[in-house]
Amino acid sequence: MKYLKRAIVVGSVTFGASVVGMLLQVLIPPEVLTASKSTVGAMVGIVGLLLALVLGLLIWTAFAVFTTQQSEAFSLAPVVAEVDLALEQYGGPAATGRAAFRAALLRSRARFFDNSGDGPQPFTFAQMRATFAGVDGYFESLKPATDTEKRLLTKAWDGARKFQDTQMLMARQLANPFPPHVLNIVVAWATALFLGNGLVAATNAVTVVAHLAGAISIATAIFLILELSHPYNGFIRLSPEGLDLMIEALG
Repeated sequence: MKYLKRAIVVGSVTFGASVVGMLLQVLIPPEVLTASKSTVGAMVGIVGLLLALVLGLLIWTAFAVFTTQQSEAFSLAPVVAEVDLALEQYGGPAATGRAAFRAALLRSRARFFDNSGDGPQPFTFAQMRATFAGVDGYFESLKPATDTEKRLLTKAWDGARKFQDTQMLMARQLANPFPPHVLNIVVAWATALFLGNGLVAATNAVTVVAHLAGAISIATAIFLILELSHPYNGFIRLSPEGLDLMIEALG
């Protein structure tokens, strides 16, 4: 809902800019408008080209964010299965590790799918240190007596570290999917484009409808960018069903 509201604001601003441009035609002398039409049209063309290129790039980047999160989330399922199986085969002393691993999955579920609308927050440096210290401390506490137990312990240890590394990377990737103020600049370009178009356009119902359609297109593009770059909340989102099934199976 938050991203939809922002898209509606963008559409309103861009369409309002075209209306302002049409209203300015009343204040500017006709001969000035006629003499300036080609120059304004050229500038509008340049801004329109920039806007099209950057919007396309941002949509592609947002889609890449979404698909990267999806593939990384899918890659965790075999890791979880391998760690749990290794701990199960290790035997009794590893039972607490299996319970702790399930608790870690529950914390990941809360971090990524908390429905707060802000998305997962990246781990702080202190949290990363504490997590790795806890993982290493647990596996170091186990004392394998046979070669099989050593092999299982090494496999589970490596998988647990990989699980933590991957989810920390996933959270960091979503902290700043775009450089600051990129979308603000794009909206400013769109506003300038619609203002210039409104300034040289014929003031009739067809023109108004065309500008409205263009504003809706810009708004939906912004909405798509925001949705895809925040894949854990909103309308276009990754499903927690796979994670819930893993937690249920481990339980």
